[in-house]
Amino acid sequence: MENPHPYEEPFLLALLLLSLGALLWLFGQFVPALLFALLLATASYSLYQRLQQQAKLSVNAAAGIMTAALFLLVILPISYLLAEGGRMGADLVTQSQQWLNTQPPGALLALEHKIISSLPLTDSLQQTLEHSIKEQLPTLLDKTKAASIWLASNLFSGIVSFTGFMAIALFSLFFFYRDGSQFIKRIVTLSPLANHLDYFLLNRFASLSTVLTLSVLGVALLQGTVFALLMAALGMPWLFLGLAFAVASFVPLVGGFLVWGPVALYFIAFDAPALAITTALYSSLLIGFGIDNILRPMIIQKINRLHQHDAGNSALDHTWITLLSTFAGLLHFGIMGLVFGPMLAAMAITVFDVYEHKHRHQLDYS
Repeated sequence: MENPHPYEEPFLLALLLLSLGALLWLFGQFVPALLFALLLATASYSLYQRLQQQAKLSVNAAAGIMTAALFLLVILPISYLLAEGGRMGADLVTQSQQWLNTQPPGALLALEHKIISSLPLTDSLQQTLEHSIKEQLPTLLDKTKAASIWLASNLFSGIVSFTGFMAIALFSLFFFYRDGSQFIKRIVTLSPLANHLDYFLLNRFASLSTVLTLSVLGVALLQGTVFALLMAALGMPWLFLGLAFAVASFVPLVGGFLVWGPVALYFIAFDAPALAITTALYSSLLIGFGIDNILRPMIIQKINRLHQHDAGNSALDHTWITLLSTFAGLLHFGIMGLVFGPMLAAMAITVFDVYEHKHRHQLDYS
């Protein structure tokens, strides 16, 4: 019997693609916040289920408790770090402008001469450098003032953007918890893949998300705590610097130096070379070598073994994939890319594993 609607299926597929494109266009600004909420919800969904079952709570109550807990443990510390960093940056900009405005005409030239004289350069190079700076000094001062205004405005806009980002993430996180099981059933129903492949894909992604979250956040928290202890002992703002070190440690290899390097320079500037050396050795040896190079692989391998039955060979086992995806995520998404980059790499590895699982009988493993 001839089909009375021969173009029904292609038309429906076109409508589906148009609908997906429209949703991506509509919610494109919210994608990073949604990805962040999805990562947190996926990694901690088992805790939500355990809380709901053991405490015999409603889905709304359990979702609210988990959302509040993640707000206190993850989002609030980052919010404090950004707010405090913005305040300190604004104070620095204001003080710098006031200092520049109150300097007499010859003071900056005398300071420039003192700095150049202390550099390990020959007399001719020092004179050439000093002459070049003297000619460019008015331009440099104008650019410095303009950069200070630009920095202050961007700090404010960054804090506002982060507040909106976290508000959307928290709102989405609650519904990911509450309606997560229904979302999964809906995805499995609509997916053209066989149900066992859908669950294989979802379970693999959940395991990789858990490994990523626990390993990266766990190591960052450990490094930040250890650095905060040193800063507290040295009389520095330990909470701010500890949180800054934890966030910076998301960047492999060089992340911690972005925090302890300026701290060491601060001690040198205030004639405390012993404290600078202590900070450098403590951070590079105990935190950089001990935690980053020894404990980090052990923690990742331990978490991988706990999820081996679901996660298989994780992308996080390969240092170069983790490193490249971290820096690529940083370029594409900013600070949140430190998490999104490895997550997207893990998602890609998951799809590859599903393809291998489906066609394992046709692949040549010789």
